Amino acid sequence: MKCFWGTMSLYKIQIPDNSNWNIYITRGQFTTVIVIFLLSFCPLSWSQVVFVDVPQIPSPEEWQLECGCQFYGLDIVKLDLSDKVKSFTIANALKQGEKQALIIAGDALDYIDAHEVLSTLQEKYGKEVSVLLLGLTSKIDPAILNKWSKGAIIGCGNTAVVGQKALYEVSNIRQIARQLTGLEFSVSDKNVHHLILDESHEVQAIIHFRNGNQEDELAIFVKISVGDKEVFFLARLWSSTLSEESSLRFDRDRFFEIAPILMFLRYTFGERCWHSARHYANLTIDDPWLIEPYGWLSYKGLLKEMQKADFHTTIAFIPWNYDRSDIDIASLFREHQDRFSICIHGNNHDHYEFYKYKTDPDDPWPAKSLSAQQADIEQALARMEEFKKLTGLPFEPVFVFPHGIAPAKTLGLLKKYNFLTTVNSDNIPLDSKKPQNAIFHLRTTTLDFENFPSLKRNSVERFSPAETAINLFLDNPILLYGHHDIFQNGISSFNEVAEVVNNIEPNVRWQSLGYIVRHQYLQKIRADGNYDVRAFCKTFELENTQKRNLTYYIQKAESFSPPIKQVTVNGRLYPYERSVGDLCLTIDIPAGQSRLIDIEYKNDLDLAGVDISKNDARVRRMRRLSDFRDITLSRGILGRAFINVYYRTGLYKRGLKQLLIISFALAVAICLGGSYCLARCIRRHRMKKAGVNARTEGDT
Repeated sequence: MKCFWGTMSLYKIQIPDNSNWNIYITRGQFTTVIVIFLLSFCPLSWSQVVFVDVPQIPSPEEWQLECGCQFYGLDIVKLDLSDKVKSFTIANALKQGEKQALIIAGDALDYIDAHEVLSTLQEKYGKEVSVLLLGLTSKIDPAILNKWSKGAIIGCGNTAVVGQKALYEVSNIRQIARQLTGLEFSVSDKNVHHLILDESHEVQAIIHFRNGNQEDELAIFVKISVGDKEVFFLARLWSSTLSEESSLRFDRDRFFEIAPILMFLRYTFGERCWHSARHYANLTIDDPWLIEPYGWLSYKGLLKEMQKADFHTTIAFIPWNYDRSDIDIASLFREHQDRFSICIHGNNHDHYEFYKYKTDPDDPWPAKSLSAQQADIEQALARMEEFKKLTGLPFEPVFVFPHGIAPAKTLGLLKKYNFLTTVNSDNIPLDSKKPQNAIFHLRTTTLDFENFPSLKRNSVERFSPAETAINLFLDNPILLYGHHDIFQNGISSFNEVAEVVNNIEPNVRWQSLGYIVRHQYLQKIRADGNYDVRAFCKTFELENTQKRNLTYYIQKAESFSPPIKQVTVNGRLYPYERSVGDLCLTIDIPAGQSRLIDIEYKNDLDLAGVDISKNDARVRRMRRLSDFRDITLSRGILGRAFINVYYRTGLYKRGLKQLLIISFALAVAICLGGSYCLARCIRRHRMKKAGVNARTEGDT
C-alpha cells in the first residue's frame, strides 16, 4: 500500500534578463518563444493551474491564487515573463487530456498575444482549459482587453467610492457563485477598479459594484464566451497589503477579496477540488436538563417547530444533572432521535470550568490544573454513562466547554478518551496562538492543536446570513448555538433562522453534532476515477453515492500520540500505514454502500471506579441558583433585567460570595429608594388633601 497525496506544488520558471535568445518582431509577424522543454520536468498533474506573471514582488493576486489552490488541493505552475520577452506562447505549458486553468496576471498581458493563445487553446484543448485574466487595472491598454474579450470589454476604469452605501454585489449565477448568490459586501477602499463593457455584447456579470445611491452597476468579475471557450475577467480587488495577508480574518469583508478566485477554481475543476460530500447544519442549546419546560424551552413545542421548519436540536447537557431527567421528556427524546440529540457540556459547569492551568493576578477565574481537568472529564463520562442507563438515551462523545474553550493540553485529553471533537465559539484553545495561514481561517475545523478536531460555532443571537452563505460555500458545517432564552419570544423563534439556512442551501441536512463530524471529511476525484479523502475525526463514515464501485485513498493527519490501539472498518480490524504526520488506508466500497472507520486510542480509563456523587456543596449551590435563574427568574421582566445586568457587566465573574454581597447591597438600595419614593408620595398626597380641605373651608 502506497501513500500519495496531491497537494499544491509551486514551480517557478523565470526567463533571465541576460538570456542569449534573440527575438525579432516585425509588423504583422511575431516570433513565438517555446517553453515546453522548460516544463518537461514538471510532474503530470490531474488538475493543474498555469499562472503567468512578470518577475516582481509577489502580488496579492498571486498570494490569493496560491491560497485558493492549496485550499482546493490543486497543483499550480507559475511562469514568469521577463521584460525582454515580447511574445510568449503559454499553451505549450498545458497538458493534453486534463482539466486545467490558464490564469494570467494583468501585468503580463503586454507580453502575450491574445489571438495566438486563444486560437491554440481552442485547437488543442477545446473546453478543457478555462482562462482567467485577473488583477486588471486602468493601466492596462484597452486594446489588449478588447482583443481578449473580442470587443466585449473596452477598458478598465477607476472610480472613487461615494458614501457608506457602496457595495459589491454577487449576481444570481448559482452555477458559478453557488451559495454566495445575492450576497452584498461592503467596500473598504477609497477607489474601486472596474471593467468597462460594450453593451452590445453578451456578458455575464458575476460580481458588480454599486456606488452609493447611484443606479449604475460597474462590472468587477465577468464571464465571456469567446468562441467555444469561457474567458473570465477580474478587476484588481483587495484592501490589504501583503504584510497583512498571513493574518487574513474570516469575515464577510475580507473574504470577498479571495471569493472570485475560489469561485473560478471550483467552477472550473468541480469534483477535482477538495469538497464535502454534503452540507450540514445543527442547533445546539446549552445547559438545560430534561424537564418540561426548562425556562423558555418547551421540548414538546420545539419538536413541532423542528418538524415544521426542518431542523435538528442538540442539547449540550451538563453531566451533573445526570439523575434529574423527567421520564416523559426522556421518552420524547428516544422516540425522536432524528430531531433530538445530546452531547456533553462540561461536568459541573461551575463557571469557566476548564480555565488556565496557571493564572495571572488580573485573571477573573481561578486556575485549574491539568490533572483536575482530567478528573472532570473522567467524571463527566462516568456520569453520562449513568445518565444513559437511567434514561435509555444515547449521548454523543462531543464536548462543549462551559464559558469558553480550554487550554490545548486538555484537548489532548479529549483525544486520549476517544471523544469525536470539541465545538465552541472559538476553535483556538485558551492561551494558544492563532495559526498564521489563511487556510485556517477558511475552514471552521482545525487539527492544529493536539491533533484533535476543534470546531467553531456561531451564536444564534449574532446570526449572519452572509457568514452562513460563506461557510456553506467553503463546505463548512453551519453550527449555531444559544440558550433557552432564544425562545423568549416564542418557541417558533428559531424557525426563521432555519428557513434562511435552508433557502441558502436547499440540500442542507440538519443532524446531530456527532453525525456531522462523522461525515465531515473532504474528498476529490482522482485521475483513475476513484477518490482521495482527507479525514478530520477519529470516526468517520464514508458513503459511496455513485452507481459504481470505488476505491477510497484515505489520509488523516495523525501525531500517533496517544498511541493507536486499533483501526476498525465496520467493527473489524483493518490494516493502515503510518506516514510522516499521517495515517493512511485504502478501502474499497461497493456502489451505494458505506463504511464506518474508527480509530481507537489507548487509555487506562475505568469508568466503574469513578465517583459520580454530588458531594461538593459549592457546586450544588451554583447549580440550584442557575436553575432558579433559568426556570424562575427569567420569566419576569425584572428578573430578565437583573440577568442582563449580571452578565453584561461581568458580575458573574466575581464569585458567589461577592455576588451575594452585591445582591444584598442592591436589595438594600432598592428598599431605601423605594421607601424614599413611597414617603414622598405619601407626603404629596397629604399636602394635596390638605390643600383641598383648605379650599373647601374657604368656599363655605
